Amino acid sequence: MLKIASDLLMLSPKSSSISELADKYFISRASIVNDLKILEFWLHKFDLTLMKGRTGTSIKGSDHNIRVAMKALVLKSIYNHQDMMESRLDEGTLHDLSEKFGEQAVHFTLQLINFIEQQLQYTISDPYYINLFTHILVLIHRSHAPMQPRDSRAVRVKKVNDEHAWQVSLAVIERIEAAYSIILVAEESHSIYQYLVSSGKTGGEPSSYDDSLISQSETRFAEALIARVAQRINVEIATDEDLLVSLSSHIKPMMNRLRYQIRIKNPLLHDIQTELGSVFAAVKAVINQLTREYGLDEISDDEVAYLTVHIQAAIENSIKVKRVLLVCSSGLGTSQLLYGRIIRAFPDWKIIDIVPGKNIADSLKRHECDVVISTIRLEPLEKPVVYVSALFSAKDIARVTECLVSNSIN
Repeated sequence: MLKIASDLLMLSPKSSSISELADKYFISRASIVNDLKILEFWLHKFDLTLMKGRTGTSIKGSDHNIRVAMKALVLKSIYNHQDMMESRLDEGTLHDLSEKFGEQAVHFTLQLINFIEQQLQYTISDPYYINLFTHILVLIHRSHAPMQPRDSRAVRVKKVNDEHAWQVSLAVIERIEAAYSIILVAEESHSIYQYLVSSGKTGGEPSSYDDSLISQSETRFAEALIARVAQRINVEIATDEDLLVSLSSHIKPMMNRLRYQIRIKNPLLHDIQTELGSVFAAVKAVINQLTREYGLDEISDDEVAYLTVHIQAAIENSIKVKRVLLVCSSGLGTSQLLYGRIIRAFPDWKIIDIVPGKNIADSLKRHECDVVISTIRLEPLEKPVVYVSALFSAKDIARVTECLVSNSIN
């Protein structure tokens, strides 16, 4: 059904017959008719209409809505066919896209994004790269549809705040026009611009105009988010300057995505909701408050999950320096092995004492302690206790971190 939807969107405004679709996918005409009924309902989400007549079946609607639907299908295909944590676009995905859009178009789109990154002097991070790639690929495909030529290269559809990104957008459109011998409407430059200023980035040297683009409003939004989440989870992160910088830098393009109605997908959404559930819930609750106060559109769970990662990093950073009491039942050799492995895993921690179980109470009277790490079962203590093996494996490290974060939040 998705392939049929893709075919009809690619053909629009031309039509295809039920017989052609049935022969192409080796299924009965009755199955095609049933699929078209479901497809008709799906198209309504994009304000598109499925037209059925003597000449065949086609999709009717504005070019903008057809592109939005096409991008939705392409993104679904990309996220379903590759591990988004491994690479931007793997070879299998590029091959599938080449079969649909043509190898030349896919290769040219990759070259364009490489040109964009060279001009911007930073790498566009996922999933923004995927969104931009999809937008340009669909733009190239639909560029052969009838369009009104723009009057002047200097036309600006709307006010732009980032002059450099605007010039890069114009250059991208010029390259597409030269490669395909076409003239695109002025709005296409601004659509590229919207994606550029709505994208996150990794690497590169911060340029002079970057700092000025983060407004006081966006900084205040970040400050309010941090302060309110810190209050909800009872963790001191409000003084974390790195968190404020990273969140402000993330919120700037996020606000642009809301303004331009650009949606992103977070491939780790389910994992974040599961593994960082309490932090995610706190961030979502605060975001819902702030969207009402700022008069913003609803912020999706995918966006909330990205914000949660920033907050979680700050929480884990807050447990960076801890005073630890080690409790061991074995001999000196085992105790020293555990000591060495803990210091390697958490180099900023201070081991205040290493004692057998019977000496815990006395040690706690003499030393300030944040957490007790023990290889033996203990009676209940007021301090957090984490049970580990003497070898202090990767699972033990994860257990210690989880305990400290959980105790900070609770």
